[in-house]
Amino acid sequence: MSSRNLSVLLSALALLAGAARARPAQDAPVGHFTATAGTEYVQLPVVVRDRKGGFVDTLREEDFHVWVDGKPVAIGSFEKSDRAPVSFAILLDVSGSMKIADKLDRAREMIQRLVGLRQPGDDFALFTFSEEEVRVVANFDRDPSALLRQLLFLKPVGKTALYDAVIQTSNELLAGGNTKKAILLFTDGVDNASQLTTKDIERVMQNESVPVYAIGMKNASYTVLNEEERKELSLSALDLLAQASGGRMFLVSGDEDLRPIANAIDGELRRQYVLGFQPSGEGDVRYWPIVVTVKGGGTRVVRARRGYRGTAPIPLTVNR
Repeated sequence: MSSRNLSVLLSALALLAGAARARPAQDAPVGHFTATAGTEYVQLPVVVRDRKGGFVDTLREEDFHVWVDGKPVAIGSFEKSDRAPVSFAILLDVSGSMKIADKLDRAREMIQRLVGLRQPGDDFALFTFSEEEVRVVANFDRDPSALLRQLLFLKPVGKTALYDAVIQTSNELLAGGNTKKAILLFTDGVDNASQLTTKDIERVMQNESVPVYAIGMKNASYTVLNEEERKELSLSALDLLAQASGGRMFLVSGDEDLRPIANAIDGELRRQYVLGFQPSGEGDVRYWPIVVTVKGGGTRVVRARRGYRGTAPIPLTVNR
């Protein structure tokens, strides 16, 4: 696949993450949409763990500090509830390479497991990609029955236009109704990530606002590939995307991996903190690096998105 193809999925993921409203459209191609971010409210999903890997889920708003471009920013909103519903945008690779080693079947099974873990208020949407097109299979709905039915009829066909396809995604179609959101990206990563330019990757990383959980459906033989053969896959780019968005990447090689990975993703999303702040709307739109720190310092491991594109944040005022 060409570098142009690679950049499409990345750019579309950024658009997907910025979605604002859902629009009815069943099994239809998704159009291109360009968003602006000058005054868009910045939400920060945050996962906090201790040094042993356990979740730290007893923190309060005053235990958090948000730094933008090295300067403290006032936290405008704070949400923490393990009962809060989540909106899941499922993005599934249905290209021909997913037929090899039953990768599409395993992806189906994991999606079914994740849906089976749903809580009241959760909603789900399913999007597929192959060649250079993203298709809406099931729009966001709290009832996943239509999604699960459509999942059974998907057939792997065509080339893996991994990054090209997703850029076509309209962010107006990709918004769930909940504050907590996640993009679940299922792909075998058959691509040539080394062809991506630095600007291609940077552009997507800077616009990603929703945690991306990239699930790499690898062959069982992946572990015996040499370094050069692994570079033929785009897993490194997927890992960068997941990290920049505050998500994670997982590799699936067999059925034994499905349940623990599904539980890990669901568990993280339930234990998220969601912070937010308002950009000023003044000055140039550019990329602003974000750092989130918490009370407890070195005993805590914090994972959150690494920045946002927009105007400068409203500065923190200190009462003297």
